[in-house]
Amino acid sequence: MSERRPTVPTGTRLVRVRTCLALLAVGEGLPAAWALLWPRHFYDTYPLPGHPWVAGFPPYNEHLTRDFGAAVLALTVVLGWAACTAQPQLVRAAAVSALTFCVPHLAFHSAHLGHPFGLEEAFQLVSLSVPVAAAVVALLAAGGTTRTADPPGHPPVRSPTQEETSG
Repeated sequence: MSERRPTVPTGTRLVRVRTCLALLAVGEGLPAAWALLWPRHFYDTYPLPGHPWVAGFPPYNEHLTRDFGAAVLALTVVLGWAACTAQPQLVRAAAVSALTFCVPHLAFHSAHLGHPFGLEEAFQLVSLSVPVAAAVVALLAAGGTTRTADPPGHPPVRSPTQEETSG
């Protein structure tokens, strides 16, 4: 019997995986570090001075802002590691983890857009949709597994019979 082994993406698939994961790592990591290190400044000015998105949801909470930054920074470490190694299982775990954060984040902000809808709201939707798309592309490009022959000198793996287990 053969076993399944992960196949590392190559060629264009490898470029897609690494590009998408690096984009996610940078895109999530920079604001995460900002929130962790300078929580009040992050709250008052993210993403740009004069256009605060976070301050629209008061009250300010230093603890919550720092925890958010630390948690997303932890996700960034996994995304960066997956981008560097391109190991399929790690890539899939990182992409699914990113989707677990990014999809609800996009859903919340989509439901709480300012009115009337303008350029800033459009930018917000695009900036929250790109990470979702990048995670999906990385997940699909990660590849699956391939069957390999049994290693020489090793007997095939088989399931025990009912007689052997009831014994």
